[in-house]
Amino acid sequence: MLKLARIVAAAAALLFTLAPGRPALAETGDEYLAKIDQSLNNWKTLDSQFTVTTKSGGSTTVLKLRNRMQNKGAFNKQFVDISEPPDMAGTKVLTKTPQKMYIYLPSFKKVRRIASHMNEQGFLGTALASKDMNLTHYSGEFAPTVVSDAGNVLQLKLVAKSEKAPYPRLDLTIDKAHWVPTQVKFFGEGDKHLKTETRTDYVCEAGYCMPKTLEMVDHTKSVTSSLKLVNYKINPELEKGLFSKRNLK
Repeated sequence: MLKLARIVAAAAALLFTLAPGRPALAETGDEYLAKIDQSLNNWKTLDSQFTVTTKSGGSTTVLKLRNRMQNKGAFNKQFVDISEPPDMAGTKVLTKTPQKMYIYLPSFKKVRRIASHMNEQGFLGTALASKDMNLTHYSGEFAPTVVSDAGNVLQLKLVAKSEKAPYPRLDLTIDKAHWVPTQVKFFGEGDKHLKTETRTDYVCEAGYCMPKTLEMVDHTKSVTSSLKLVNYKINPELEKGLFSKRNLK
């Protein structure tokens, strides 16, 4: 009788778990973050063109650039080619890894390695640092906590796993319809709010979604940069040897 009672209890528990209308168990922060990483890197190559408008104090500058990328798993190789303004035309930046970055300045006709501390500074005078542009994988660097999960909007708090992470903390607002960030807040030591990035007007193709507008506000310098997507290709065939120092010249 005791054995029969246990079988009945187990069956009742299973039926209760599978009963219609019973809410599913919420996913963990790690599972959510894995979905976000997958969504942000669901491509092999990218070829995109942007107009970058930066406002700092009373001045406004405009950059036009082409960014070609190759997905390498834990990081993405990048080759940035500047076409405007005229005094910067021909400037090229190669990112082989987040620690190996090179720049070609046509006025000097030389390739120079970008020092690691330059990752903290604005990329070519914009509000985006090099480390911001290289941040496309979160799981390896951050431990997530679910702050709220309502409908299609997910709020995550990410805390750095080590000092190697680009920031001590990030706050993400995620659109669960496509598992993409709509806002990223960057925090420094002592939870100082450093930057806010807003991504809007997503366009989706070939299983990948990218924002047509990205705005980064650097609260420490009162600098705002707005990136407008002009043209793009998802998974194009890139020229052989593109991501090489030799190709910078």
